[in-house]
Amino acid sequence: LCLSNIADRARATLTAATTTVSVGDRVTLICSVEKSAGWKYEWFRRTSHTSEDTINDGLNGNIRVSQGGIYRCRGFRGEPAVYSDPSDEVTIQITFSNKVSVTQKPSWSQIFRGERITLTCEVQGGEGVQWEYEWRTPQSQTFRTKQKDWTITASISGDYSCKSRPTDDSYSATNWSEALRLSFLDPPKAQISRSGGTLTCSVNPSSSGWSYYFYREKNQEVLTVQNTDFHSNREIRVSQGGVYKCRGGRGEPVYHTEFSDPVTIVAHKPKAELKITKSPVGGRVTLSCSVKPSSSGWSFFWFRGEKPSKLLRTQDADFLSNGQIRVSQGGVYRCRGGRGEPVYHTEFSDPVTIGEFNPCVI
Repeated sequence: LCLSNIADRARATLTAATTTVSVGDRVTLICSVEKSAGWKYEWFRRTSHTSEDTINDGLNGNIRVSQGGIYRCRGFRGEPAVYSDPSDEVTIQITFSNKVSVTQKPSWSQIFRGERITLTCEVQGGEGVQWEYEWRTPQSQTFRTKQKDWTITASISGDYSCKSRPTDDSYSATNWSEALRLSFLDPPKAQISRSGGTLTCSVNPSSSGWSYYFYREKNQEVLTVQNTDFHSNREIRVSQGGVYKCRGGRGEPVYHTEFSDPVTIVAHKPKAELKITKSPVGGRVTLSCSVKPSSSGWSFFWFRGEKPSKLLRTQDADFLSNGQIRVSQGGVYRCRGGRGEPVYHTEFSDPVTIGEFNPCVI
C-alpha cells in the first residue's frame, strides 16, 4: 500500500456493527477520518492465504460485506490525492447455521484419569464440505484438527466443545457446539475376594468395560486358560497354593487399574481316584480315573507296579478315553491327573491290585 509522505497525517478509523454474521447475511463497515471533511475512502480485504486487494474505491464511508476476511480502509481527498493513515484491521467471521455436537467414545459413564478417549465433532448437514475442526477445553485453550476425531488422555474435568470450518475458508465457521461435560475420576484399584477356591476380581468404583487379569507369586506372569480354571471374565478357581492378585484393564491401548491387595491361598493337592468299572472273570479289566473334588482340564496318567511305578503307554494298555483304560495284565495300578503348563499333578490315587482272576481293592 503506497502512502503520501505528509507530516501529521490523519488516521482512518474502521468500525463494524458486528464481527460475526450468519452465512447469507451482510455486515456494515464504516470508515471515517476525524476532524476534517471531504474524504473519500478506499477499502481493502485479505485473508491468511491471499494478498490484499482493493474491493471498493472512491465511495463513501459505508460498505456492506458478506465475505469473511480481514478488512481495513483509508481516506483520501484533493488533487493530487492526500491519503490518511490506514485504519486498524477488522476480521469478519461468517457463521454457518449447521448444528454441531460432541460425542464420546467409548461411552463409559465413568472415566479415569490416564484413560484414552476419543471425542468426535459431528456436523449436521455438512455433506460435501471438507471440514476442519476446532476444539475448546475446560481451560479455554483451543486446538485444531484435520479429522473430526480427537483422542485425548483424560486429565482435566470440565466442558469440551467444538466447531468446524471449511478447509478453504479460514473466516467461515459454525457456532460452537453445546459443551460435553466430562468428569474424570482418580485411577481405580482392583479388589480380589475369595470364596473357597474361587477368586473374584472387581474394580472399585464399579464401572463397565473391564477385562480382568490374575497373577500368581512374584513373577507377575498373567494366568491364562492354559494354566487356570476360568469360570468367567472375572472369576477363577484355583487349586494351587500361592499369593494371588488381580487388576482390570480396558480400552485400546489397554488402561490398567492398580493391582489389588494380595490374597494368600493355602491349597491341598487334589487326589486322583481309581475305580474298577468292569471286571469279567478271566477277562480284561477296565479302570477309570477321576479327580476329587471334580474340576475340569485334567489329563490322566497311568502307572503299574510298586514304587517306582512304570508310566503306561499305548502299547501297555488300551486307552479308551482320557480317563479310562482297559488292561489284561495283573499288577498294582495307580493313576493321577495333570493340567496346566508347566504340568501341575494331583496326588496319586490309592493303588488297585489286579489279580490273575479276581481284582480287589487294597
